Amino acid sequence: MAINPESKKQPVSFHKKSGPKDLPPTFPPFPAAPHGVTIIPFKDFTPYGYKRLRTETGEEIEVDALGGLPTVKVLSDEEVIQRNKDRRRRRNAGQSADATGRIVPWWEEWEEGESSRTTSEPIELQNSLIDRVHQAADDFRIGRTWPPISSGVRSLWDHFRLYIGLLSSLPIYRKVKRSKGNTDMTCEGGGDASDNDDVPKAKQINLDIIQDPLEQVAHPGKQLEPKEGEGDIMARLLETFLEDMEKSIKVFMSSYMRDKGLIWSERNLFIAPTVLHFFLRFMQRNRVFAGFETHTENLNRAVVVAELAIRELPLTARVARVLPGMFDAACKECWGYRGSLSMYISTTLDSEDGCADTDTPASSAVGTFEEALKADHTEIVSSDVVLDSLMAKEVLDDTFGPGDGTNISPPPANDPWAAAITTGQNTTVSWTDVKVDSLLTFLGPTRLPLTHTAGVVEFSTRKVKEIMLPEAINSVPDTPSTAIEQELGSRFARVVLEPWIRTPTDELLDITSPIITSSSRGAVIEDPFADNIDVSDAHSPSDAYNPCRDNLTILIDPASVDCFHVGLGLCGTWVQMARCEDVESSTSPIDQGTPYVSKHPRDCFWYLEDVVSIFPRFYMESEVQIDLDQTTDNDDL
Repeated sequence: MAINPESKKQPVSFHKKSGPKDLPPTFPPFPAAPHGVTIIPFKDFTPYGYKRLRTETGEEIEVDALGGLPTVKVLSDEEVIQRNKDRRRRRNAGQSADATGRIVPWWEEWEEGESSRTTSEPIELQNSLIDRVHQAADDFRIGRTWPPISSGVRSLWDHFRLYIGLLSSLPIYRKVKRSKGNTDMTCEGGGDASDNDDVPKAKQINLDIIQDPLEQVAHPGKQLEPKEGEGDIMARLLETFLEDMEKSIKVFMSSYMRDKGLIWSERNLFIAPTVLHFFLRFMQRNRVFAGFETHTENLNRAVVVAELAIRELPLTARVARVLPGMFDAACKECWGYRGSLSMYISTTLDSEDGCADTDTPASSAVGTFEEALKADHTEIVSSDVVLDSLMAKEVLDDTFGPGDGTNISPPPANDPWAAAITTGQNTTVSWTDVKVDSLLTFLGPTRLPLTHTAGVVEFSTRKVKEIMLPEAINSVPDTPSTAIEQELGSRFARVVLEPWIRTPTDELLDITSPIITSSSRGAVIEDPFADNIDVSDAHSPSDAYNPCRDNLTILIDPASVDCFHVGLGLCGTWVQMARCEDVESSTSPIDQGTPYVSKHPRDCFWYLEDVVSIFPRFYMESEVQIDLDQTTDNDDL
């Protein structure tokens, strides 16, 4: 196609005074000045600059010298470089410092800007409750700076998303090196856009797989796409969460965390309720369930549960460190071991058609096992026998051979292991025995072992009902046992515990009905769940102990009172410190001339022989089973 030379744009020529040729001038002339305003010519302008003033509070500020307005500080080149370095260094929450130099924890950093965090679009545009929860969870995740992966905060959040059906499997996090051509990935969290160049990026093996972009890569051999049938499971879990958010929060922070092993990391006991408290308040503040009054009220109750969990879940770890206490161990040392796990199992298992003979002693079973080993020409060495030097030499010869010439340096002279082998001591005892303080440590030369003995022994779960500090002795005791009890009450704090199981419907998988062990001494109700106790029944006298109705009181160190909270559940073996005359009266009559005041077990002191589990008051188990893979924790990755 030919080009017409006349169609080309003609060049524009400029004159020195009039401007472009053939174009009308538009500016200047300048517009007229407003009425009452005088324009100062530049030749008459006098710069005033800046000056510093001292305010009423004593603070010195910089203001414009002409108008007196405060100025905005302009950073120097050095300050700009330092600010950029700080931004690169601070990639995660919980790494910034305040004015005093204190590192601000991530939850305080979140709280500072929490009121300004909103959803990305009006929630009313989403008609489905499921869509609203999905949007709220995504906006909550993206709209904040998260702590490092090693802190475990993201792992707990992912566990919760998996639990309510927002994920099909836990993401696998790994720090990824920067690479070229990987600039299209966005980073979660708040902050300036200038920070995006310094955050870890994510790589994806399969672009069709949707992944969380924060420090995440696809794990080889792991199926990240939902499997067949997982979509239905996720939908069912999310529907369960929407039906009763309060119950779902209770289950997650109790039985779910216990089943997944999350409670054994003490930091998880604070992270889980704190993150959920932020998320629930985020939904509450943004009116995620606007127009659904029932769901809104349920969400408000879930927020209350999360606030309670922030206080109680960390206490479960603190209580586990102080119970059983030193006084409990001293009582156990005095009266012996009254309960064991084998007792609990034997009382709950039933023999089937004579296959299990409950009268067969344990030593017989051990003997049968040893005979079977001897028949196979197996040498049996008792664990109580110490390896002497000759046997140790035989083990070394079997391992390395007698002619290997292995250079084994002699042990130091002060080595306790070498000394025990040389002297023939029982090394098993030397490293398994734990020093336990006796009652003399707490009470001095006391008559407690003479006035009291072990009574009712119960294995059960109980709730903290009341916590009482030590009280002064204000009355004269009439019996030696009363004097001992008053002294104990003045030295120790008291914790009153009530039964967790009161009816058969209260039983759970982890919380079962009370068990009275075979070593127990004292009258106990035969059927603790019965509404009406038959007084004429010899097995259920009116003054007998009822483990599903009666309270009990334990003694703790006053310094440990702050570890307890009303409603906290304790599962363990409880032993009654019964008066000797009460135990003797059940087997033989008491001399009428001896002063004797009977005391019901509910009014006696008890001690905790061992503790098995500690539960928050909201402990609950779920009827919905999660059948998804890859549910292990990756806190340490």
